Amino acid sequence: MTWYNRSVNLIPSFVIGSFLSAASMTSFAEDEIFLAELKLDNVVSVINISDRVGYDNQPHFTPDNNAILYTAMFTAGEALQSDSMFYDIASKTTLNLTQSAASEYSPTVTPDGEWFSVIYVGDDGRQRLSKYPLKGGKPQSLITKLDSKFTDIGYQIWLDEQELLLFVLAEPMQLQRVNINTGKASIIDTNIGRTLRSIPNSDLYSYNKALADKWQMQFYDKQTNTIQKSVTLPGNAMYYAWHSNGNLLTALGNKVMINDVASTHSPWQQWHDFSKVCADTITRMAMSSDQRYLAFVCNSADNQ
Repeated sequence: MTWYNRSVNLIPSFVIGSFLSAASMTSFAEDEIFLAELKLDNVVSVINISDRVGYDNQPHFTPDNNAILYTAMFTAGEALQSDSMFYDIASKTTLNLTQSAASEYSPTVTPDGEWFSVIYVGDDGRQRLSKYPLKGGKPQSLITKLDSKFTDIGYQIWLDEQELLLFVLAEPMQLQRVNINTGKASIIDTNIGRTLRSIPNSDLYSYNKALADKWQMQFYDKQTNTIQKSVTLPGNAMYYAWHSNGNLLTALGNKVMINDVASTHSPWQQWHDFSKVCADTITRMAMSSDQRYLAFVCNSADNQ
């Protein structure tokens, strides 16, 4: 493991599963990860935890809410390469957990709390699922039982220690339920968005689905293998997160919106205005389970 040097140049933008020419990326906008400290849902402070030029994205809280995993992209000669970073909230220090020649995306703590799984881009350019020890070490493949022709993976969420929901890069995009021990995979839905989440205080999981020019929320019950339609995200919003109290969060520009999805016909309302720290657009968000923190990504172009 290596402590992250904030002076390292990082070329912005992101394309899942491909190395791009650094020269071709210089015109793209940057992504920054901000951490808002909350008290009774009021914003106490906001800090930029990545604080550099380039792509920093996909924040994910550790189960103890003491740290954030995220993806950072670096220049590697004339190509781009990404690693998984570990930001300690108390000390405000950042550690590079992977520092590999490969690229890793979407770091997600596994159900046992000992590892974090990633979308791992191999030498062949394929996007597979691997895991790294949270304390540092070499990766292990998680797809040995899957068919060798299994379509590339974009995003993930664990259902339990054996099963995941995967965003699969097919045409159209697919939500698949996969058992990594047996290799069994089934298509749950298509035309889905990039965000997969567990819903607080429930046994349900969420994703969204393209509906004309909007994104409609869908709730998946892993026990009954059924889907329930829910609210539509406002405006051109696509990304979302869950408040720990069960309310739904999304963003319009640099303002975070909230909706009480448990109530019938609940309107979207502005929750917090982050325009003082984010002049452009908030995309991905994550909230700590203890309701103390909201992590959000600010970028000036939708680079995923």
